[in-house]
Order: sequence, then C-alpha cells, then structure tokens
Amino acid sequence: MRKLLVLLLVCLFLTGCHGSRSREMFVMPDRFDDSRTYNITFWAKNDTNKNQTAVYKQAIEDFEKLYPNIKVHMKLYTDYGKIYNDVITNIGTNTTPNVAITYPDHIAAYLEGQNTVVSLDELMVDEEYGLNGSALKFDSPSKDEIVPAFLEEGIIQNHQYALPYMRSTEALYINKDLVEKLGYSIPDVITWDWIWEVSEVATKKNADGRM
Repeated sequence: MRKLLVLLLVCLFLTGCHGSRSREMFVMPDRFDDSRTYNITFWAKNDTNKNQTAVYKQAIEDFEKLYPNIKVHMKLYTDYGKIYNDVITNIGTNTTPNVAITYPDHIAAYLEGQNTVVSLDELMVDEEYGLNGSALKFDSPSKDEIVPAFLEEGIIQNHQYALPYMRSTEALYINKDLVEKLGYSIPDVITWDWIWEVSEVATKKNADGRM
C-alpha cells in the first residue's frame, strides 16, 4: 500500500492538448505583489471525513486572514485516483490545480509533459518566502525540521516536486504473547525476514489440521 501523501504545485499556465504538451516554464517572481489578487485552486481528498474537511477549511480561513489578497478555492475528492484522473484530463484544458495532495508516482506521470509541474527547489530556499522565510506571516517549518526520509520521497528526477505536509502514519502491531509462545523474542529492529519467519511458523498446522 502506498503511504506517502505529498503536496505539489501544478503550473497555472498550460497550453495545448494532452498530446502536444508545450507549455510556459515557471519563472520565479522578483517579489510578492500584495497589491493584486491571487486565486489558488487546491484539490484534496476527504470529502467524507468531516474532521479533515474542517481542518482544511480552518487552515484556508486562517491563511486568507494573513493574506487577504490570496483566495484559496478548495475542491474535495473521495479518493486520490480521481484527483489523478482529473489532473491528467485537465492538462489539456488549462484547468489543472495550483496545489494538490497526491502520490509521488502520480507526480511522475504528470512530469511526462513539459512544464506541467513546478520544481520547488528555488521556491523552498527563497530567503523571504521559502521555508522559514523572513517575510512569511506564519510560522513555517525550515527544511531541517522536516523528516529527511519523507522529504526525499518528494524528489523526482533530482528535483523536489513535493513536500510532505500530509502523510499517512505507518505502524506495526505485534501480539507479544503469541510471538513468545512460538519460541521467538521481539528483536530491537524488526525486519521483513523476521516477520515472514514468524508468520510461517504461526500458520503451520498439525497433522489433525489444527493450528
């Protein structure tokens, strides 16, 4: 099961059909123009999870109070596959989102086109508006505060295309009594080989067909 959920930026200016894929390259602006209005489209999953939806809405409300000239328009989906399909479909109609929550392999598919996804490399290190930038109106994490392994999963073709602001939690639960009854102890570092070995022993049947 794929676990990583990441954030990516998709170019606003897309031209041509899904086959031609010739688009304008993103150019880092010299400054943030707070005199104009920006409209940001954000596609996310969880229209059935009311708690998560409330988190999104509150975050958007708080953000727009800090930046009243930026309007965030959220579209919610029931699963990530539908987000992927809509991004792929909308590449040819200039209606892809500016921001979306997705999987790394989906981003890799978007990158088959030219300039369909913006690299975050230059944006992340901007002294004013990058990670932990001096001009930001909110408390942004620095790169050092992000789990390196999670950050690396957003690197594709040697460029950072995603940030792990939302990620599934992976956990392992072990029935200690059963493991010890089978003659095993739980090692400090769990490996797949150990799991397979214990699992095979646990599923062996006696001559009478019982476990």
